[in-house]
Amino acid sequence: MRTGRPPLTVGTWGDISTLRMPNGSWRARARYRDYDGTVTQIARFRPTRTEAISALKLAITERQDPTASALTGHMRVKLLIEVYLEDVATRASLAPTSRERYAKLAVDLIKPGMGDLQVREITVPAINRFLAAIARKHGYGTAKMTRSVLSGMVQLAIDHGALRDNPVRQARRLEAPRRQSPRALSVAEHAELLDKVAADRKARELDLVDLIEFLSATGTRIGEASAVRTRYLDLDAGVVEITATTIDGGIQEWTKTDAGWRVLALPPHVVATLRRRIADPAINTDEVLFPSPLGRVRNRSNTTGELRRLFDRIGFDWVTSHTFRKTVATRLDEAGISARQVADQLGHRNPSMTTDVYMGRKTTVAAAATILGRPSTREPESP
Repeated sequence: MRTGRPPLTVGTWGDISTLRMPNGSWRARARYRDYDGTVTQIARFRPTRTEAISALKLAITERQDPTASALTGHMRVKLLIEVYLEDVATRASLAPTSRERYAKLAVDLIKPGMGDLQVREITVPAINRFLAAIARKHGYGTAKMTRSVLSGMVQLAIDHGALRDNPVRQARRLEAPRRQSPRALSVAEHAELLDKVAADRKARELDLVDLIEFLSATGTRIGEASAVRTRYLDLDAGVVEITATTIDGGIQEWTKTDAGWRVLALPPHVVATLRRRIADPAINTDEVLFPSPLGRVRNRSNTTGELRRLFDRIGFDWVTSHTFRKTVATRLDEAGISARQVADQLGHRNPSMTTDVYMGRKTTVAAAATILGRPSTREPESP
């Protein structure tokens, strides 16, 4: 059974035919399917065949819907990237660091890897090959983030009518490399690490000792701790409000997630440390409590590198700043603190919407301050 000629895609035209007229001029004609679905014949007459074809194409272009998107399936991916960058730059919901990261991945990885393909050529096999190459060269984490950026670009093409489906969602899932599960510091290891940090000359020069004490007693992220300011402290009540985080360009006045905003009870030794820092004229705490050695807001990347070198130097090469978060969670769990309260301490989002909107839970239990007191290497005194 014959099904007939398939219809033209909306907004496109068929083959252009030309004919020399009796008066010597040329006619160029083509079938065009308009945006209401109707098919019409469009023709233009000119003295030469080439001029007639050019005039016809111009007429078709002018006929096309002026509100139609400039994005098409025949566009190169490198041009889609430009549209994507403009879209990302206008999204108020994105943090500045996220905008920078997405733009960098799009320009540095996707453009050289897929930029010369047409948008319609972003297929599952092409995506699988591209992401596999990124994973081999740059690692699983970068490949995973690149996949997310590519999916956002394709979704933008779908929004503009250039594609119908998102092939990134159908692409092969990336396999995370096996790695050793992170572990918490034992009480003895925790005490030993803090003592070695306090004894390290370079750590004192870089003003890392108090920062590490704060991290290990609160479970805050590096960026959150580096953004703490005196106006968010109540040392008489022994609490700190976590309201912001640092990025490489300064302070971002909101936390990583909505759940990141929280009020934490501070252990007595941390309260004493903060009082000492505020009273010390040699430490510039006017802007932040844990500034860089130059008295400015800490650069998160630089601080992470300084901690990495410090832990390697003192024999704790397996420790990262997140080890302290794991340690805090473990201590609270061992003390019988509920999973919800532990999540609040760390600033984790609760999957339950009801719990998420219950503001009373945002101030963590005062018992956490007692549980997270500084560990000691000294033996307890006999009763």
